[in-house]
Parts: sequence; C-alpha cells; structure tokens
Amino acid sequence: MAMRTATPWWLSLILGIGLVLVFMGERLFAHTGSMRYVMTMLGIVLVLGATGVRAWSTFGSTGARRKVERTLLMCHVGTIAGLFLYALTTNFATQKLAFSESGTAHWLGAMTVLYGIVTIASIVPVLMIELSLGSALRTNFEIGVTSDVQDAGVEYSRVREVGWSGLSIALAASLLMVTCQVASQRNVQRDVSYFKTAAPGESTQKIVAASSDPIRVLLFFPDPNAVRDQVQDYFESLASSSGGKLTIERHDRFVAAELAGKYKVTKDGVIVLVRGSGDNEKSQNLEIDTDIEKARKGAGKLRNFDREINTVLMKLVRDKRKAYVMTGHGEMNDPDSIPPDMKGRVPERRTTVFKKRLGELNYEVKDLGLIDLAKDVPDDATLVIMMAPTIPLQPAEWDALGRYLDKGGRLMIALDPKAEPSMGPLEAKLGLKFIPADLTDDQAFLPQRGTPADRRFAITTQFSAHASTTALSRSVDKGLVLIDSGALEDVTAAGTPPTKTITIRSMESAFMDYNNNFNFDAGMEKRQRWNLAAAVEGPKLKDKDGKDKDGWRVLVFADADLFADALVSSLGRAAVVLVSGPLLDDSVRWLGGEEQFVGEAVSEDDKPIKHTKDQDAKWFTLTVVAGPLMVLVFGLVGTWARRRRPQPTEVKS
Repeated sequence: MAMRTATPWWLSLILGIGLVLVFMGERLFAHTGSMRYVMTMLGIVLVLGATGVRAWSTFGSTGARRKVERTLLMCHVGTIAGLFLYALTTNFATQKLAFSESGTAHWLGAMTVLYGIVTIASIVPVLMIELSLGSALRTNFEIGVTSDVQDAGVEYSRVREVGWSGLSIALAASLLMVTCQVASQRNVQRDVSYFKTAAPGESTQKIVAASSDPIRVLLFFPDPNAVRDQVQDYFESLASSSGGKLTIERHDRFVAAELAGKYKVTKDGVIVLVRGSGDNEKSQNLEIDTDIEKARKGAGKLRNFDREINTVLMKLVRDKRKAYVMTGHGEMNDPDSIPPDMKGRVPERRTTVFKKRLGELNYEVKDLGLIDLAKDVPDDATLVIMMAPTIPLQPAEWDALGRYLDKGGRLMIALDPKAEPSMGPLEAKLGLKFIPADLTDDQAFLPQRGTPADRRFAITTQFSAHASTTALSRSVDKGLVLIDSGALEDVTAAGTPPTKTITIRSMESAFMDYNNNFNFDAGMEKRQRWNLAAAVEGPKLKDKDGKDKDGWRVLVFADADLFADALVSSLGRAAVVLVSGPLLDDSVRWLGGEEQFVGEAVSEDDKPIKHTKDQDAKWFTLTVVAGPLMVLVFGLVGTWARRRRPQPTEVKS
C-alpha cells in the first residue's frame, strides 16, 4: 500500500515562494503600506502552511523516510525562527523594546546577523536535500511499494551527508556576514584589490587639516546604495584624520528638499563640500553615478575618487591662481611654433594631461607668448612654465624672467637634449648649466623594442628628501623612467649664491652618450650619478611692511618628457598619464608655496599594473592551470577519503 505521507517536491518550493514574498514585501515594497502588508502576510502564511504539512508528513511516516521528513521539518522550523528574529528588527519591535539610540544600533546589528545566519542555515540544507532525493525516489512512494523497500530506498545516510554539507556551506556564508558586520562596526577596512576607494591620500588629509574653517560633507544618495557606502567609508576615514575639522551628513534630496535646493542638488549621487558658514560659506559639488558598476568602470569617478576630492578641496580652501605657460618658441606644449627645419629632429609630444592637472590644482592656465614676455611677466602670475623651447629666447625675454624672479617669482624649466639647451643669463643666476647629451644606462633601463635604443629609457630611484619629490619617492616602487634625458651641472653663480638642492639623480651606471652609439666608451664617457633635477631658492626678500618673505623659487628638469603624455595599457584598458606620476603635483605646490599640501593623492591611474612577458606567462599558468588542478586534487582526495569511511549497515529481520 502506498504511503500517503510522502510529501511532493513542490512543498519545499512553496516554502521558497513564501520567503521570496516576505523579502519583496519588506524590501521592494517597504515604502508602500498596503502592498507591503499583503505580500508579507501572504509569504508568512505560505511558510507556516508548508511547515504544517511537513509536520503532518513527519508524524505519519515510518523508518528512514521519517528521518528524512524530520530533518526537513527542522529546516522549516529554523526558517520560521529566522523570520521571528527578523521581526525583532522592525520599527514596531524596536519601539516596543525602547532601546537608546546606540542600543538600538547594536541590537539591529546583532539581530540582522543572527536572522541571516539562521535563515541561510535552514534554507541551504533544504535545497541540497531536495536535489539529493530527486524525482525518481519520490516515484517509488507513489506507485505503492512496500514499507521495507521504501526504507531501503530513501538512503538516509546519503541524505544526511548532503544535509550536513549544505549546513557547512550555509555556516561558511554566515561567517562572511559576521566578518562584514564586525568590520563595519569597528570601521576596519583592508583593501587588497587594485581598485581602491577606501583610503584618502596624504595630500587630501593635509588640505583638510590645514583648513582654517570646518568642512561639512553632505551626501545626497538613495538608501540603500553601494556607492554611498564606499563614499561614506572614504569620508569617515578622512574625518578621523582631520582632528574634527570634517563632518559627514547623509540626506535624501526629497526629504531635505530645502537643503537640496540651497546647494542646487537636482539628482541623486551628489556630494556637497561646504567650508565656513554664513556670508563666508563656500561650497563645491561633485556628482558621481549611483550605480556601483558604472561608478567603477571607464570614466567612473570611484576609480580616482581621492584625486577628485583633492581637486574639489583645493578649489574650496583657496582662490584660483594663474600659471603662465610660455609659447612661441617651439615649446613642447606649442608644437606649431617649431621651425620646419627642426620638426624632424624634435619629437612630437603632447601635454594634455599636464594642462589638465594644472587645472585640477586650481590653476588657470594661460599662454605667455614671446611678444607679451618681451614686455614683462604679468603681475598676476603665480608661476611661469618653460617647456623645452627649440628657439632661443631673446635678450628682452630673459631680462623679463630675471625681473620676475627678483620680485619673488616662481619658475619651472624643463629642458630637452634635442631642443635649445641654453638658459641664457639664468645660468649664472641659478648656478646651473644644461648638458645636451643623451643620458644612457645599459644596466638600469626599461626594455621596449629589444634594441640598444632601449638604453635611453633609463630608470632611477635616486630622489632627495625635498618637498617637490615627496610623493614621487613614495609612489614609484620600481623607479622613475627617464626618456631621452639630458643632465645638469653646477656652475659658479653670480652674486649671492642661491640655495640649491639636487632633487633627482641618475643611477651610478648611467653615462652621457656623447657619440650617440648607445654604448659606454671609457675613453670619453663617465659613469656617475648625474644631476637630473634641481630646486633653487633665492635669498629672502622684504614685503611692503619690511618683513622677510620667501625669495624666488625655480625648478629645473633635464628631461621634458617627464611632463609629456604617455599612453599606458593595463588589463585591456588604455590611459593617458604623466610618466612622472605625482611629480608635477608636488612641484607646483612647492613653487606656489603650498608645500604643506604635498603628498600622494590616491589614483588608480597613478600606478598602472605592469607585467613582463615572463610574469604574464606565470600568472596565466597559475590562474588557468594551477587553480583548476588544485580543485581537482582536493576533490579526488575528499572522494577517496569518503569512500574509505565504513558505511552503516541495516539489519533486516
């Protein structure tokens, strides 16, 4: 006679549907009163009904089948317990319990983790047991086989093993929930991926700490939102290092409509940074996509979030300054002015990243042509930049630059061996002269084409402890690449000697290739640490009140390619970056008297991942071959161990 108590597979499906309805009611329709109530109640009724039928089947079964039904019933009861624990996290329950604000937060955190663990530990075993039973076994119960055959066919030992495996998986997943909850409560983050959003850079921290007024951060995001969580983690870390100068506020733009209108917030995903209050209040907005995948990929701002915030803060803490970039002399930034007879000798380069980064540092970039320079440097110039001119400057232009420095001006000079090597009268003023030969290194260089010409891509790790190289010395782990660099040498300075610091040197194996054969010739060439960059400061000056102030400042680089665009391809993604990474940022800050802001701004584009051909082969082997092989080996060992384990035998009378 057939066992009527053998429950069909769709009973567990009803349990799952009930849980889905509860989830939809509490999450998707939480903002609607009636729909939430209907779906949640319907889901609970289905869960209770399925559990009741399972209990009736358990008490009406015998033998091994009863053991299976009892196991499934325990899982059903665990699911109900999970729903009960979830009910303790609702607003109704927390209001009845009357906790304090901090007590409510701890209660919700603990109950959320607990109901998640109980629910997962109940559902996963049900799923795996049902898959283990299958439809063929259930058919035996429907066609009327004897009770003894049924008991033998259930294979309770197999069901038990599968159930324990499901419970193990559920508990492993639950451990992740506990870990995430503890890390969230303790505010501990460990970013082990290449993509980084969590930590504000040193420069950003210094800007906030140096602000004379407190800074408020207003986050206008929907709730919940993964992007907001990452952004909030970033600002919480920044606030903890600011000494109380930065505070964070979360707002819904519909609920806080008046506040959103004040700061012109018309969409979700807007971050408002506010400095000061009243008439002295100043604010800057930053928009970011609320979709986590879009915010991370391509031009998404989470990729370089610290740099974005660094840029906004610079606009917030001080007014825009002006940087005049010289043109009309065949400079790297003005290739149209290169004489036709020199275009084949001077490589064509672009400076789009250079100009963009100046703008992000809150500088207005303006051209300074030869006619304007011959008259004088504009009075509103914070700094003047010369980028590898190929046409010599006129005496009137050199005189204008000299007068500008005598008034405490700031000048950045980048030279190139294939361009005009002379610094005119400034050589005596600075105590420096440019060597227009090609720096070559046959030991420390970056392989490119596998030819001797690669030796011109010299690498150096020699940086001094100067404010203009602070971030460079910390961020360039494998060295700075120099492309067709020249060198600097000391000369006797006229008048009062300036304060001179060599900030970048070559490796000791480098030499100046005077005969252009890419090889070291001991008779005419010398291996040594060549000077590649120098920071020069003039004597103190007097302001209008008769007080001392800083004199002129000049940075001289023997390699203009440090500030040229470079195309870097990494992991299938191409990006245009500066070869010198953060060197420009700290150089401009030192020249502008803002050395208190120097430091690294965290950016994914700062450190493109570079692998050699051998490294790529090793990574390919590890991921494609070694990984699956390890899974196979562990699986075979586990199967062998299980089969050697003695199986329980049933004695039939």
